[in-house]
Amino acid sequence: MDFQVERSEFDPESGFSYYVSFKPDLSIIGEEISAQMVVQAVVWLSETSNLAEFTFEVPKQCRNSQALKFICKQGAANYAEPRVFIALPGPSGEAAIDLPATLDLDFAGRIVGMEIQWVPEQIQRIPLPRMC
Repeated sequence: MDFQVERSEFDPESGFSYYVSFKPDLSIIGEEISAQMVVQAVVWLSETSNLAEFTFEVPKQCRNSQALKFICKQGAANYAEPRVFIALPGPSGEAAIDLPATLDLDFAGRIVGMEIQWVPEQIQRIPLPRMC
């Protein structure tokens, strides 16, 4: 079973929000979360802003088999201490972006999910030089 990814509708102020569920059948997210940790993630997005791949450094207190139980069970994930690399099925990534993310842990200390918020930067138009 692959990881489940939910993406919010685009909002001009808050951009896109992605939630990656590592635990199978994680239905009531708020009730199963006992702790959260902020990490830096590098994400690759497809042309349509779908999450294609991502990697993040696992916090030191989570570098054990118990914390990584749901991540390492999946075939799409590779763990090479201290980083997790995940490639999702579907289109390949076109752009890599460094973003803050939040890891969700359950009461047993296992990483059960990850939230990523991406706010696309405003595109600045740069005037082109005039050609003679």
